Amino acid sequence: MDEIKTMTTLPAGESKDLGDQIELFLKRQYAQNSRSEASTKAQRTDLEQYQNWLSEKSLDYLQADRLLILEYLSDLRRLYPDQTLKNSTMTRKLSTLKQFYKFLQMQGLVTDSPLGQIHGFKKTKKLPEYLFQEEVGQFLSGFDLSNASDRRDRVLFSLIYGCGLRVSEACGLQWVDFHFDERIVRIVGKGNKERIVPIPVWLMGLLQSWKVESGGGGLLFLNKNGGPLTARGVQYRMQIHSQKVGMTINVHPHMLRHSYATQLLDGGADIRTVQELLGHAALSTTQIYTHISNESLRKACQKAFADFNLSDS
Repeated sequence: MDEIKTMTTLPAGESKDLGDQIELFLKRQYAQNSRSEASTKAQRTDLEQYQNWLSEKSLDYLQADRLLILEYLSDLRRLYPDQTLKNSTMTRKLSTLKQFYKFLQMQGLVTDSPLGQIHGFKKTKKLPEYLFQEEVGQFLSGFDLSNASDRRDRVLFSLIYGCGLRVSEACGLQWVDFHFDERIVRIVGKGNKERIVPIPVWLMGLLQSWKVESGGGGLLFLNKNGGPLTARGVQYRMQIHSQKVGMTINVHPHMLRHSYATQLLDGGADIRTVQELLGHAALSTTQIYTHISNESLRKACQKAFADFNLSDS
C-alpha cells in the first residue's frame, strides 16, 4: 500500500494528534506485523470510525476509559443498523482498538489501556462453503486450451485447489518458490509466515508445461497487461468459467481451499497436518473443517437418496 509505505515517520510521542497517531500505528502494523493491504485498510476504517465518533462528542482519545469504550461499541450497532454489524466484525473493531491503545502505551501517551477488561463478542460459527470432488472436477474441466488466458486459469485454479492456497498466495507465487525435484512449493502466507506444501502428482505435469509456456521466470500468473493478477480478477474469472461449464452455484476461490481441507480430512489426514498445510496459526481455525467433513457425509447421503421415495402401495 503506497500510502502506508511512503508515510513520513514522526518521532515517538511528539504529536498527540489522534490522526497522526493513527498514521504511525498503521505504518508500524504494516511493517512489523501483517504486511497486508487488506488488514491495513480494515484497521484504518476502524480507527477513523472511532476518531469521527470522538470528534462528534468532543471527546479526547487520551482520556478514554472503559465506560467510554463500551458506549462507543454500543453506539456502533445503534448508529449503523442498516449494516447489521456481525459479531466477527465487532470483534475485529475491538481488536483494532486494543492494539492501538497498546501502541499508545508504548508511545508513553497513556498509562493504562481502557480496553483491558473488555472481552470479544461471541463468534457465530459458520461452516465454510466447499465443493464435492465431482464439482471440483466439473469446474476444472471445459477450459479452451487454444486460449492463453484459459490455459493460465486452468493451472491457477488447479494449483489453488491442489495445494490449498489462499488466492493472494497464488497470485504472489514465483517460479523460484517451486522445487520440482522434491515436489514441494514454498508458500508465504499471512503475516509473512512461510510453509512448505507438497505438490500432488496429478498437478506436476500441468505446472511444468506452464513453466515452459510462461518462460519460467518471475511470477507464475500475469494478467493480459503483463501485471500481477488481483484477487478481484481471479474471482471474476472463476465466476465466468463456472457459468461456462454449467455450474449453478455461486463460487469463489476460497471454496477450492475449503474443498482441499475437507477432502484431506475425509482421506484420513489428522487435524495437525491439515493445520500445517493450510498455514493456520491456531488449531481452532482448522477444527471447523472437522464439522465440514461430517457435513459432507450428511450431504452425500442426502444426494444419494434424493430421488428415493417410500410410499404406501
